[in-house]
Amino acid sequence: MAHHVWAHFQEDRCFEEAASLSYTSLLAMIPLLAVTFGIIAAFPVFNEWSERLQDFIFKNFLPATGEQIVPYINTFLGSVSGLTLPATIVLIATALMLMVRIEVAFNRIWRVDHNRTLVNRIVMYWAVLTLGPLLIAAAVALSAQKVLGVLGMEGGVPPAVYQLGIFLLTWLVFALVFILVPHRSVRIKHALIGAFLSTVLFTVAKAGFVAYVSNANYKVIYGALATIPIFLFWLYLVWTVILLGASLAASLTTFSDYRKYDTDWSKRWEFQLAYRLLGHLWSAQRTGGVLSHTQLLDLEQQASELQIIKLMSSLRDEHIVNNDEEGNWILARDLEELSLGGLYDRGDYYLPLGEIEELPQETEWDREFVHGLQRVRERGETEWERSLRSMYMAENKKGNAE
Repeated sequence: MAHHVWAHFQEDRCFEEAASLSYTSLLAMIPLLAVTFGIIAAFPVFNEWSERLQDFIFKNFLPATGEQIVPYINTFLGSVSGLTLPATIVLIATALMLMVRIEVAFNRIWRVDHNRTLVNRIVMYWAVLTLGPLLIAAAVALSAQKVLGVLGMEGGVPPAVYQLGIFLLTWLVFALVFILVPHRSVRIKHALIGAFLSTVLFTVAKAGFVAYVSNANYKVIYGALATIPIFLFWLYLVWTVILLGASLAASLTTFSDYRKYDTDWSKRWEFQLAYRLLGHLWSAQRTGGVLSHTQLLDLEQQASELQIIKLMSSLRDEHIVNNDEEGNWILARDLEELSLGGLYDRGDYYLPLGEIEELPQETEWDREFVHGLQRVRERGETEWERSLRSMYMAENKKGNAE
């Protein structure tokens, strides 16, 4: 399972996504906090704890060294109320830009290739921007002296209980994000497991980050600007642990799907599966299209996602296929120049010459593949030189002849 999660994490280029989200978060932080505190201010029950809420967020979701930026954030937030209408619209648009970027990253992790409609996006963004702040505000309210007095805890919350509450709150927030943001149904159980991993790593990252920065004198290099790279590095760590938890939640779904049925594609026949996958990309290329990971899974429903991830990653490493900017799969070379033998040499495949009759022969492509292996068995390696394109074209030639 760990191998599956790590393959999932690498396949989705989550380290690159974390870097991109870090820069976007740095730009959108002030607008996002302004929107958050604006939502809280709309609920009178939480209004008297607004300052406590701000301190709560800065104390528990920023490392100790991040406190240096708090005065700057407070200054920016204080000037938000004086913005004109156009500037306010830009402020909200910047906050939404971060939400869009997060949604794109999560959809890639959950293998979603269709975005929400505009109305559904607005509803989802509003839910995330509302539920998250309200949960945090509720936690702050529970720490208020009046409520604690009713509960018989006049002395305040014990430190251990307080830290446990912070952990549970962070866990719940991450779980809600994993459930609400992807454009697909996510099981609560899977979201909670992935969110638990993110919460544990987030807690460890805070302690480790403080220890690291305390022993690294960035001011010698950056001077007064040292706070910026330090805080940017912290954002990168945060997004890395969030995306790792999201990969675990998504992998639990695909791993469960993998175990629901016994795949007909045993490892001994993966050479034919790789041949078929390239055929699907070739067909899409002829019409000017590309194939997403989900579409490949739909085309090869008897194969597990783990198999397809492994094979496509291997083909990409051999520069036979590649990903476009949206993560879709495309051919990276002309299949007229790649032979069946060339494909075999570029992968860790088993050559099933002794069990040719057992191979799937559902399509004309399959029959061409089996016929090619038969000729290799009968005539030797000279038959390896037939191009893949000619094998895929055989179906069209047969259709024209009929």
